[in-house]
Amino acid sequence: MSALSNPLALFTKRLQKPNSNTLLVLAALLGLTTAIAIWLFREGIELFHRLFTGYFAETLLHPVIGAVAIVVSLALAGAVVGWMMERFIGAERHHGVAGIIESVAMTGGRLRYARIPFKAVASALSLGAGASVGPEDPSVQIGSNIGSMIGQRLRLSDEQMRLLVAAGAASAIAAAFKAPIAGVFFALEVILNGAFETRSFGVVVLSAVVSSALTQAIEPAAEMGPFNYTLGSILEIPLFIPLGLILGIISALFIRAMYWQHDWWHHHIHLPRPAKTALAGALVGLVAIFLPQIMGTGRETMSEVLSGEAHFGFLLLLILGFVKLLMTTVSMAGGFVGGIFAPTLFVGTMLGSAYGQIMRLFVGNQNGNPQVYAIAGMAAVMAGVVRCPITAIMLVFELTNDYRLILPIMLATVVCVFMAERLAPDGMYIIGLKRQGVYLPQGREVDLMQGVVVREVMIQPAPNILETASLLELRDALRQSKLNSLCVVNEQGKLVGIVTLSDLQRAYLTGSQTQPTVGMICSRNPATIAPDATLWTAIKVMEKQEIGRLPVVDHTSGALVGLVGRRGVMRAYTIAIERKLQDQHTAEHIRLNTLTGGHVFEFHIDGNSGVSGKRIADIQWPQESVVAAIHRGRKQIVPHGSTEIQAGDALTIIAEPELEPELAKLLN
Repeated sequence: MSALSNPLALFTKRLQKPNSNTLLVLAALLGLTTAIAIWLFREGIELFHRLFTGYFAETLLHPVIGAVAIVVSLALAGAVVGWMMERFIGAERHHGVAGIIESVAMTGGRLRYARIPFKAVASALSLGAGASVGPEDPSVQIGSNIGSMIGQRLRLSDEQMRLLVAAGAASAIAAAFKAPIAGVFFALEVILNGAFETRSFGVVVLSAVVSSALTQAIEPAAEMGPFNYTLGSILEIPLFIPLGLILGIISALFIRAMYWQHDWWHHHIHLPRPAKTALAGALVGLVAIFLPQIMGTGRETMSEVLSGEAHFGFLLLLILGFVKLLMTTVSMAGGFVGGIFAPTLFVGTMLGSAYGQIMRLFVGNQNGNPQVYAIAGMAAVMAGVVRCPITAIMLVFELTNDYRLILPIMLATVVCVFMAERLAPDGMYIIGLKRQGVYLPQGREVDLMQGVVVREVMIQPAPNILETASLLELRDALRQSKLNSLCVVNEQGKLVGIVTLSDLQRAYLTGSQTQPTVGMICSRNPATIAPDATLWTAIKVMEKQEIGRLPVVDHTSGALVGLVGRRGVMRAYTIAIERKLQDQHTAEHIRLNTLTGGHVFEFHIDGNSGVSGKRIADIQWPQESVVAAIHRGRKQIVPHGSTEIQAGDALTIIAEPELEPELAKLLN
């Protein structure tokens, strides 16, 4: 059948054109499909809520065992969720959004979309039964996997597939929160890792708008807001700075607690996965007997606090905030499936409201309402944990439908992120990637040299001479260092200037009657660079000043710490190339993991290895294993049976995880 007689083939062919507008058609279709999928997901949550919380816990068990019914209900739900994840999903390299970020950055947006129905059901069960997780992470997975499925089925390019995955994530946030603007910025800030292009913006916006429009048509009622709160006066705005600082500390604590719990459950709770998740459910249920507000997303409790319908005392607000934080870490570390957005919004609302009550007590009732601080706290904690400030600001703005509070929301959010970055430099998702050895640069790479800092290539310690030294001492120092210039320092070791061989020759030619010192002939106040600056910045400074070397000075203490020159630039280029090759190598590993379903191992062959000098065909390899590539120096070899393995080679082998000890014994 020709392409002209096959509409799908013709449509796919048109998609391959660089400026094809048909990608927008796919974006609109993706928005519609995601909106329907998220609506079904929400209906699933309600169904499991009625089944576990309503029927099983309240109707069947509560008359028999009383309040303990919720413990049994959540434990049963945890066992079912654990069984589903073990039976249908298995071990995953990354959970949730972190896996999507990695896929977009390193494998062209290829996701295992066949698994997403099981994840969606497990997540709906987790949320419906009352685990302390949020719906947005599974929603993003649903939308992104639909986008990836469309891209893979139509055999689109990696760049087009990345756009569809990001558009699917934006559509999911738009449908889950009825917040299309937040969805767009989430896709740009988080999924695309800060990379912005006009084309990607258009595709993502269209998909989010279509998804939000259909969701509004299906469920037109607003879930939260508007809240008619205003600032008491313009003098109240500085009070949001301490709020941001406090919530920045809480955000860093949230991140550290999450991974501490994950490691603790992994190393100390040696139970089958269903039993482990059941234990986590029982713990959450036990706490919920006394604090039922911490169950699920907590949206109703947040609405009560923000609307003022129910009075929550200062102590209760603090307890709810910190217990929600703890139970969220327990739920996710124990194996429940869900997201982090809703819990961060809950924690921010409770702690922000508590802060507002303190401000009202000390400052007076004339300065606004405590709920204003709760609204700002929502955005601040979410931004501090996830590191998506624009998304957080837009999400809270769309949830509350109130533009008048945008200034305090922005101030508290920016200050919170500033403080959180000092205590925990990376957000929740980026830490998860780094723990697996995946380091993604922010945005698009502009130049290789921007990935190398001056500290890595500078001469250390810097060749220097005291300003009180004589010209004879300068001549000997230049000969000994085999350099044409030296840094001139004072008695305290701080930089005074630069002296060159030309300065020394000029001093001899002048023939002064006095005995000049190095400090008298050197060039004062030279250009300097900080050790943590990128080498690209140093190159621009050297080019502007028309110099070949640049002193490296710690701008905090003023101490001379090194010297960077032309050799350092060449060394930096080598480092950058090696890192680029390593990134590509890592990306290929991840791509093989994704496409084959096996595990990718890398073994380095030394001279004592039993396989050194042997052909691949002559080695008794374990079954279900294959040598995918051999890295020899800077070359990558596609192996054949006659390929001989040499000492120094790095073998990339695809095999089942349990074969690692056998392979290690064979190769080492």
